[in-house]
Amino acid sequence: MSMSAPVVKVIEFLVPHGYQVLPPPLLISGMQFRFPAVLFGPAKSSDLILIADTAEIENNGEIVRQVLGVARALDVARARNPLTTIIVGPRPSQAEIADMMSVCRVLPLGAMSVEETDGLLANWLAILTPLGLVTSDNLVVDPLTELQTELAGLRDDIAALAPLANEGSGAVKSAINAIMTAELEQAWEDEA
Repeated sequence: MSMSAPVVKVIEFLVPHGYQVLPPPLLISGMQFRFPAVLFGPAKSSDLILIADTAEIENNGEIVRQVLGVARALDVARARNPLTTIIVGPRPSQAEIADMMSVCRVLPLGAMSVEETDGLLANWLAILTPLGLVTSDNLVVDPLTELQTELAGLRDDIAALAPLANEGSGAVKSAINAIMTAELEQAWEDEA
């Protein structure tokens, strides 16, 4: 099975994140399964990623049968590999996606232009990639000071809530209740 440009783009995105491309066909307990690409990994993980291209096949039902077959073969082999199917090309029907979702995670990718490919793949395949670490440069050193700065433009009684956080949630709740009571009493007096 040949690889289309979208399949190649998905592979190029996942390989730097530690995934390895498995040689075709996928062989599980003596059964062969054909997909445009199959990846394994990353690192110590045992995720199995199937990439299916709906533009390269006439009947999406064949993709569904192949995915269900892989899931069943893994089950029979008592394998515990998390299974994900990435769909490139025209989106399958909801029923076909639901059938595949009964046995694996399904990530249908939308249409993408060449210029947008990297950004869209990073978004669509984020669940398969490790989270980025927050650098200490971006950390808030004193959250209370940050909160006071954000509240500075508000009414004085609202801005005064931030310093009460040091006294605990009870002090903040009491102050909020006092503010609400004062506002409601004013509203009731205006109505009367």
